Amino acid sequence: MKYRLIFDASEQELVDNKLMPLVEEIIEEAVVFEPEIINQCKAGQQLLLFISDQQLKTILPALIEKEMTIAVLPHPDSVDSCTGFGVSRQLDKAVSHLKNEPERLKTDVLYCNEKIVLNYVTVGENFVTNAKLPTVGKVFSLKLRQLKRLLTIEPFLLDISLTDSKVLKTAAAGISVSEHRKSSLLSRMVMEDSSVSDKKMHIFLISPRSIMEMIRYTVGSMKSKSKLPPFAAHIKTASATLSFPDGDRVYVVDGKPFKADKLSLGIGEKPIHIIPGSYLELPGKSTGSEEIFKIAALPDQATAKEIAGKKLPLIKHASTEEFKDLFQVLRDNARIKSSYLVLMVLSTLLATFGLFANSSPVVIGAMILAPLMSPIISLSMGALRQDKRLILNSSTTILAGLGIALFFAVLLTWFTPLSSPSEEILSRTRPNLLDLGIAVISGVAGAYAHARDEIAKTLAGVAIAVALVPPLAVAAIGLGWLNFEIFFGALLLLVTNLAGIVLAASFTFLLLGFSPFKLATKGMLISLVVVVVLSIPLAFSFGRMLQIHTVTKELTGYETDIARITDVRVMHIKPLKISLKLVADEPLNGDQIDAVKAQIEEKMDQPVELEIVLALKR
Repeated sequence: MKYRLIFDASEQELVDNKLMPLVEEIIEEAVVFEPEIINQCKAGQQLLLFISDQQLKTILPALIEKEMTIAVLPHPDSVDSCTGFGVSRQLDKAVSHLKNEPERLKTDVLYCNEKIVLNYVTVGENFVTNAKLPTVGKVFSLKLRQLKRLLTIEPFLLDISLTDSKVLKTAAAGISVSEHRKSSLLSRMVMEDSSVSDKKMHIFLISPRSIMEMIRYTVGSMKSKSKLPPFAAHIKTASATLSFPDGDRVYVVDGKPFKADKLSLGIGEKPIHIIPGSYLELPGKSTGSEEIFKIAALPDQATAKEIAGKKLPLIKHASTEEFKDLFQVLRDNARIKSSYLVLMVLSTLLATFGLFANSSPVVIGAMILAPLMSPIISLSMGALRQDKRLILNSSTTILAGLGIALFFAVLLTWFTPLSSPSEEILSRTRPNLLDLGIAVISGVAGAYAHARDEIAKTLAGVAIAVALVPPLAVAAIGLGWLNFEIFFGALLLLVTNLAGIVLAASFTFLLLGFSPFKLATKGMLISLVVVVVLSIPLAFSFGRMLQIHTVTKELTGYETDIARITDVRVMHIKPLKISLKLVADEPLNGDQIDAVKAQIEEKMDQPVELEIVLALKR
């Protein structure tokens, strides 16, 4: 059976010069489009349409009612109908496909507020809809345009009513509705396949909570195949009503804007009979007709009210519920409790015994037992949000715990008949920037664990105890021995770690959205200044450690004319004093030792004082 061609008179030249030579063998006649043209068509006739999208929409209701079969050709103004019916935008390819006599297909018709939708409906900010999937270069261009629009995105309130009469009250920054996956760039990016005759439509809602969230997805999707964004929802259903509580909003149907306070969306009862284009996915590839409700990413009603009508923040702000739960925990943790004080004393005493015994396992056990995490994290949030009550309570709790633990550890030191520092003790009297790094990681871990219920807080407690309990015990030992070099070295480490933890935890809470930048500025600045000031001696100590490492590396294994050097230990940097072992084949006299010293001084390019142990190789 041949087609009856209906063409747009405004494109007469294109029809005469290009279209007619292509279609003359598959048409029986050609007529100019008129709104009443369908009344002149015979029942069962196949129509070949070379008309614009708007012209098609005027006759589509009659075509559906009469169950007539249509094939669409790529008219200059038929982008949406070509996309909706999977027709190539190249005229010769579209005609060539029709000459292969593809089978007729029934396809669903999407309606929005009683308007026929050929391709898509959008509201607000959206992923670009396009007639064809862009090239890599165009994708990059689209991503850049998306990044530029981020600063203007404002979520709006939205009520979603589905077929089960339930109403979902939420907020979204953009909505895209299509009948099948090829209708928009977003649907093609995140859906594997769909059906044009499953009596279902697809609603995509994007509801980002921050600019950074959008940037991460935009940049990430450049590298790999995109999936449904973590801030997006996907609903597959037969009908839905989207209401806008704040009043009328602009919505776009196939590129044409309208205004309403409600969108009534649904699949029509009667399908349209089409000759599908070569790009349309046939029902055999369908994933099924089951409904889909992936809505976990949408904000709840309380959060929706907070974010609606406001531009997206740079980082995600925590919701009221997240604030409520976390602050309740932090305020409780900031109070002094008998269990906290008991555990502080026990953990510090255990760490003191471990330090005396030079036992790392015992010190680790003390770290696990220590309860310092809770009030320190409370102090971090108090500093971030300038909450004076939280700062006072948590600071009091921290000082009380440190004070009573220090007191009992000093008493233990007095009753312990040991007076020489072990390696475990000495390692905590020379703090450097590496120790500050441990404190920073501990603070991040503690804050993140408190902000995320699914993470065990004990894990963060161990991390924080690593940076605080051992130096507290070493400070107590130094005070008990009246060795102020040990005391002040350990105290510097303790204070620096505490400041580093507070700063890192506050910054983590800031990134998680628990405070606006303006409110957080003062507390963050004070913490940063304290850390910077305390880091100055740590930087010198770190430089000294690097010097010691360099000397040790240079001399260990070094072979002079007389002996080989091993077991190098730097005792002092300025002047350079080194303890080492000389391994020789024969006993060495004073002149030979002086010769070795001279070679070492030449190698290190400075005077050296040596403490030498001689060893014979046999």
